[in-house]
Amino acid sequence: MAEHGACGSEGMSREWSMGYVMGYRSVPLVRVHVRRQLALWRWGGDAQDAALVVSELVTNAIQYGRQVGRRVWVRLAVREDGSLVIDVSDPQTTQPPRVPDASPPGPEDERGRGLFLARGLGAELSWFPREFAGKTVRATLEPARVPRPPQETWDEEVGGTLRLP
Repeated sequence: MAEHGACGSEGMSREWSMGYVMGYRSVPLVRVHVRRQLALWRWGGDAQDAALVVSELVTNAIQYGRQVGRRVWVRLAVREDGSLVIDVSDPQTTQPPRVPDASPPGPEDERGRGLFLARGLGAELSWFPREFAGKTVRATLEPARVPRPPQETWDEEVGGTLRLP
């Protein structure tokens, strides 16, 4: 993962953020919120992949960055070019684990799949320290390069019932 400068809002057409309790029960809730927000925005990429990437980053933040009384923060932003920026911030200042370039984790490995999976879904990964405390891990996903469904399909998705994970 490369290190980049702090996040800014320049070039972003839409933004949303929310803080969550740093516990594993927050992960399914984050996925629901991400899918709902992307449906409301009618983002042109794969919302299921985006939700999976976010849940892996949040799981890592909870596992490695948990501090009593602190929250994990999730920020979504859509750039003007349609790409989705996912920021997951935790209170730890330690560098996140590196994503192996060579081979995936073995079948007996209990850890190490999250960032590898995110990269496999097309996420460009980076991280940067936060101004006062902690760090942010960033994943960037490109929108789909296939034609979007007709408008009436989006209206049904936005107004319909969300299925829980």
